[in-house]
Amino acid sequence: MSLRSAIDQVLIIFGVLIIVTVVALLEQESWTPLAMAMGGILLVGLGIYRLGHRVLPNRRVYIGLRSEVDYFIRLVRRLNLYTLQNENDQIEILRQEMKNSVDRMVSLAGRPGTVQSGGDETSES
Repeated sequence: MSLRSAIDQVLIIFGVLIIVTVVALLEQESWTPLAMAMGGILLVGLGIYRLGHRVLPNRRVYIGLRSEVDYFIRLVRRLNLYTLQNENDQIEILRQEMKNSVDRMVSLAGRPGTVQSGGDETSES
């Protein structure tokens, strides 16, 4: 579990604990229980909206390489599909796409911050 995920889960747990404590233990006629319950709801909301992920930066440095590896994984899935359907022509086309993708991975390795995906029209730039 990452630190960001742990922060989100802790926020939710503390928020729920505050709400339960206010409802179960405090039966006063003042605004204090209401304010504490609203604070608990706020903590739950911050955990649900993943405050930890928004506050702490993404440590991923080699974005381009990661993008190309994700594209290659999609090619592997297509390869399996074409193999099950016994489409040899598509397999050969896909083999060339996979070789091109490996070449792009070699060129992207060690280069931080580069986003470039070879035959992937849906990739983010």
